[in-house]
Amino acid sequence: MTNIPVTIQERIALPAGTGGRPREGVSAITATDILAMLRRRTVLIVVLFFIFSVLAMGGFVAKWSYFPLYRAEAMIECISNVPQSELSVQQERLRKDEHERFVLSQAIFLKSPSVLNSALKMTAVKDTNWYKSVAEGEHRLELEEELSAGPIRGTNYLRVAISCRKIKDPAVIVNAVVQIWHESVKKRSADAFASQLEGARTDKSKLEKQVAAKREHLQVLAGRMPPGAAMQQLNLTAQQVLQYGEQAALLELERAQLEQFRSVYNDPEGLGVTAEDRQMVEADPHIQMLANNVFGLEQRLAADSEMFGREHVETKQLQAALDAARAELEQLRTQKLLETRANLREAANTAYFNTQHALFVTQENLQKAEAALQDQDQLVFEYRNLEAEIEKDLLYLLDLTDYANSLERVVIQRTAMSVNITQQALDPLERSSPSLLMIPLGIFVALAFALGLGLAVELVDTSVRTPQDIVRHLDIAVLGVVPDIDDEEVAIEHVETAVRDAPRSMVAEAFRRVRTNLQFSAPAARQRTIMVTSPRPDDGKTSVACNLALVIAQSGRRVLLVDANFRRPGISSVFFNEGGGRGLSNILVGEGTLTSFVTPSGQPSLDILGSGPVPPNPAELLGSEPFGTFLEDAVSRYDHVIVDTAPVLLASDALVVGTAMDGAILVVRANENSRGVGRRATMLLADVNAHLFGAVLNAARVTRGGYFREQLRSYYDYQLESDAPSTSDADSSETETPATSDDKPSEEDKDDD
Repeated sequence: MTNIPVTIQERIALPAGTGGRPREGVSAITATDILAMLRRRTVLIVVLFFIFSVLAMGGFVAKWSYFPLYRAEAMIECISNVPQSELSVQQERLRKDEHERFVLSQAIFLKSPSVLNSALKMTAVKDTNWYKSVAEGEHRLELEEELSAGPIRGTNYLRVAISCRKIKDPAVIVNAVVQIWHESVKKRSADAFASQLEGARTDKSKLEKQVAAKREHLQVLAGRMPPGAAMQQLNLTAQQVLQYGEQAALLELERAQLEQFRSVYNDPEGLGVTAEDRQMVEADPHIQMLANNVFGLEQRLAADSEMFGREHVETKQLQAALDAARAELEQLRTQKLLETRANLREAANTAYFNTQHALFVTQENLQKAEAALQDQDQLVFEYRNLEAEIEKDLLYLLDLTDYANSLERVVIQRTAMSVNITQQALDPLERSSPSLLMIPLGIFVALAFALGLGLAVELVDTSVRTPQDIVRHLDIAVLGVVPDIDDEEVAIEHVETAVRDAPRSMVAEAFRRVRTNLQFSAPAARQRTIMVTSPRPDDGKTSVACNLALVIAQSGRRVLLVDANFRRPGISSVFFNEGGGRGLSNILVGEGTLTSFVTPSGQPSLDILGSGPVPPNPAELLGSEPFGTFLEDAVSRYDHVIVDTAPVLLASDALVVGTAMDGAILVVRANENSRGVGRRATMLLADVNAHLFGAVLNAARVTRGGYFREQLRSYYDYQLESDAPSTSDADSSETETPATSDDKPSEEDKDDD
């Protein structure tokens, strides 16, 4: 900040929302951001989509031509054992879930090694192309993997299917497997279930004995528990615990009170005499008699004193008798008080010890009751667990009984199941794979992969590319966006003087927008001194400083452009094709004043002050008092002082200068500066309380989904269609407010912002 009068500074408020420390976090990506990313990577996405689509279509054509699959399936009806007698009402069908498990068991048995090995030995199977194409010794494993057998949900049917490359093979293989399985099922007789029935009956008998033993143990536990414990009711022991607990609490309270009485009456100095103690002493008959005697003597003394005077012999005798009576009364009171306190102390001690003894007895009884209650709780816990085990055993016994009854029915009726091959496998009429639905699916997957890779490439790239990256990641305002000079249609030899050399170019128009946005970023009085810096070298800060000075000077305001970059001075070579010469460093060491070293630039209202000889300590020189004096002198002579400094991350010069300036402009080079670099630069400036007017995005490329793609072309098309104004008209029009319809951004720029 410049050293302008304090009264002026106090009346000017800094604009809100700029110059603060950037947020550490990153705002969430919105749908608009994703669309902008996709537009920027349109070419990559299209190329990837084309490649993936070709691969998907090529894979489909190859599979269609060389690896087709034909599918054949057979349907088998599986019915569990059902009672044949219609008069039997006690036999019922198996429940639905049991039936599904039954059909699934048959499917598993159909794919068992014994069935598959028997099917592979059939001549018809060996003659198939599928059998010949499989390596020797791998047939069963291959058949087990490719053959599918499973129940059709909600029915009694079992589906058996396989897919092969030749149209005749699947039906032969399926029918062979189904035939072997059907013959195996027929051979299974009810005798096979006899051993299972015997085992089930043995398990049932053992379980019944276990249940009976547990019930006996349950009765024993119930007998050891008090009444009501088994029903989770409040039993006698629990009631005793509650009573002893309440009694112990009351005794604790009483003991505390008696402890206080003991402390009072055991006081050796008698400081604990209470009003009640004195009332007890005064109630003693002897004390009352002496008190009445004293009272009578006091009445007589008062009457004699009034009658005979204080010096009369009789009055003096009464006074002596009164004093003796009072002394005797006080002595007796003291004696009675000591006797009373001794009696009370003895009573308090006796009551305390009695209460303490009763408390110990009660606590002992409470511990015994709690121990008994804990034992009962353990018994109740064991009782409950035993009850749960008995209930579980009864449920298992019920299931075991049902299982034994089912096995008994099978043994009696001499049949285990009823199976019918309702549909033999037939030769397929068309291929089952690949399906034509794979074409749109492959295209969709190719598009998804292309979009995903495009977004991944965009997200992995952490460079600052758009103004929205500056706002989101650096948390500072954007003053303008300068296009890359390689994308310009107008030849610009020196980008540092583009505003002067090519005033009708898009680059010059971009700097005019920077000037306009800068004017609205803070009050005019707080824009007298402006520092231009960047995170790293070659970001274009000198170009921005020179063009900004030129475009402000073209608006009629006096501007001083100062080269304070002692590390790599460049402003003098831009305007005069010479080195640093004599300039700022000479002023700061006291070799002259501003008027001695300032040089006109050739542009009206713009003067240049070079860096001068390189000092050995640039940061100390810029932070000295002469630099503040120089700024005061420059502000008194010029409307704006623009200072070009060294990069923030390489030297501390910019941080030192930033504390003395009204504000700073941070130049960020698109696609070169990373978000972390920009964030560190803004944090360094914020740490020294340097006010940031905003950032300028320099060298923004003309890319799809990026900035200036349509605006650049529209800008020049509009100038070709309109009457070309003269140079003087263009210069004069620069002072006008750019809020016209010609300056409105395109729809794509609105979307990008």
